[in-house]
Formats: sequence, structure tokens, C-alpha cells
Amino acid sequence: MSRINMRLALATIVSTAALGVFGAATPAQATDDEYHTLVLHDDAGYEGWVAVLRKLVWHPEIGAQGLWVWTPTSEPDLGSFSDKTSSLSNADWMAWVVYDDKNYRDRHYCIRPGETVPNLSSSRWKFNDKISSARRLDTASCAGYPAFYSTS
Repeated sequence: MSRINMRLALATIVSTAALGVFGAATPAQATDDEYHTLVLHDDAGYEGWVAVLRKLVWHPEIGAQGLWVWTPTSEPDLGSFSDKTSSLSNADWMAWVVYDDKNYRDRHYCIRPGETVPNLSSSRWKFNDKISSARRLDTASCAGYPAFYSTS
């Protein structure tokens, strides 16, 4: 699905205007639990505009006539939302890795399901306004990736 078609599809579901490059950019009053995916916020404390990493996928096997389902999706280039994320939350059941550069390159951190990072400018990470791509992992584990939060 093209980025323009993706925006149009999201605009039919999201009540506010679809302004993002790969999904919806909406005011932050939308709750993360509605999305079940990685949610990026352009201000610290989960404020400002929101970018949601998901796409519509057709599932012909569901129901008698098939069904369109929102599906979390990796994004190699966040486009106009690149270098704008100041907080993020993982409402997905899988871990995500966010990268400093597009195409999943350079410095990166992993965020596990249910975790949130309220301020990426923290001296622990110094990752404010740096995220340019995000990859969804096939597991809930961050094994092999540096994580925002240690589990040890």
C-alpha cells in the first residue's frame, strides 16, 4: 500500500486528520492501548503529535467475505516524522528496535512490550529527536539488542 493510500485508509479510522508519513499523526489524546503497536510522540511525556506504526492488511480467510485488519509494521524511513520523537511507548506484544538513521542503521535501542520511554533526552540515552526508522521483532525479547531498560 502506498504511503498516500495508507494515509487515506487511516483517515477513515482515526477521527483526526491523517498528517503522518506512514500512518496517522494525531493529537496525543489518542491512547496507546488503541493501537497495539509502537507509538511515537513528538514531545516528551507522551504529548504532541503521535505517529502509529501500522498498516491495513487484507485477510481473505477471516469471516465469510474477508476482513481488513490493522497490523503493526516496521518502517525503514519515518519520513517527515524522522528526528522528531521525544517519547515512545510499545503497546504491541512484540519488541521493537528504533534506529538513529533510516534503513535500520546506526545507533539503536530496543523497547519491550508494555514499556514506555517518557523522555528520550534523558542522559541515559540521549536519543531525543533521533529516531529515523523502527523495526518490529518477531519476539517479545530484546536479546541481541541494547534495551532502553535493563532486566537484570
